[in-house]
Amino acid sequence: MGVYSVKSRFQKSLAPIETTLVRRGVHPDYITISALVLSIGGGAAFYLSDWSRWLLLVIPLVAIGRTALNALDGLVATRTGLARPWGEVLNEFADRLADVALFAGLALAPGVSFRLAVATMVLMLLSSYLGTVAKAAGGRREYGGIMGKADRMLLMAAFAVAATSLSDYPVLNAYLWVVLGGLVVTLLQRGRKIHADLQSVR
Repeated sequence: MGVYSVKSRFQKSLAPIETTLVRRGVHPDYITISALVLSIGGGAAFYLSDWSRWLLLVIPLVAIGRTALNALDGLVATRTGLARPWGEVLNEFADRLADVALFAGLALAPGVSFRLAVATMVLMLLSSYLGTVAKAAGGRREYGGIMGKADRMLLMAAFAVAATSLSDYPVLNAYLWVVLGGLVVTLLQRGRKIHADLQSVR
């Protein structure tokens, strides 16, 4: 379901970078924070796109970079034996901050519906919360659904590029509508999957 279904192949493609980071002794927490900083830069690019529409071309780099870094922090933590509960908390919290940074910048971008962006952000955070609370209830962290984080990033990259050449059309609003609809479906998909998984935990 969604891009998450090819996660293992994506992780394998990052093996050379993972090895380099491990050899250089880069702590996984630094990778997590780097993804957050990159996302803040992406939010700023959205916000400043009124000054130059070409700043939107930064977004694909941010989307791909963030997705890669989000995978690498876990890979490096596991390989170096640094995986720990606090690292998981930091990763989840930094991920949510990164989501807010990107979508807050998008909400303030020229021509974007602020209310639509906020509604999308709320559903996005609820979707992530549902995935994490499943683990708190004794199940597994749920990442599935048609509009997971990787799916949102891939679509964001594509729509941002389209927006640079279609400035007369509400391309970024169209992106938000697609994500909003996908998140509604994702909430239903995750809820059903979590409910089924937790039946065996009783």
